[in-house]
Amino acid sequence: MSNELKACLVEGCNKPLKKHDSTYCSMHRARINRTGRLELESPEKRIKRSIMYDLDTECWEWSKYLNEHGYGRMRFQGKKELSHRVSYRVFVGEIPEGMMVLHTCDNRCCVNPAHLFLGTAKDNYEDAFTKGRVDPVTRAKERWIKCPTFRKQS
Repeated sequence: MSNELKACLVEGCNKPLKKHDSTYCSMHRARINRTGRLELESPEKRIKRSIMYDLDTECWEWSKYLNEHGYGRMRFQGKKELSHRVSYRVFVGEIPEGMMVLHTCDNRCCVNPAHLFLGTAKDNYEDAFTKGRVDPVTRAKERWIKCPTFRKQS
């Protein structure tokens, strides 16, 4: 019997083996190479092992990968997700369609569920405006420069 007809040895996984591997499918082989173990850690454990506690602000600061905007990112359920959104889903609950996860602490890399709340894009803008992070005049000028259809209407 050739390896192509065999399935991965992990219980519940029916993926076929690669020709060069006689035990695990490509997904489980990659996981072993990446983490050294077959089982996935729970999201709670992964979050807690990936943060640094700030005693002054009580922020849970993400210590792994940060994107170009300063937000943490991690894999969750097979997709790359923003870590504060994953933290909200894991510790608080699901995020309704069209809602954003906002920070009360204004720390983009914070994943402390006590510092996170749901809001719309409008809520996010109003929060940034009231806290002085957004200047509406500068933002309008940026939109005018970037958007050719907006310029034509002026």
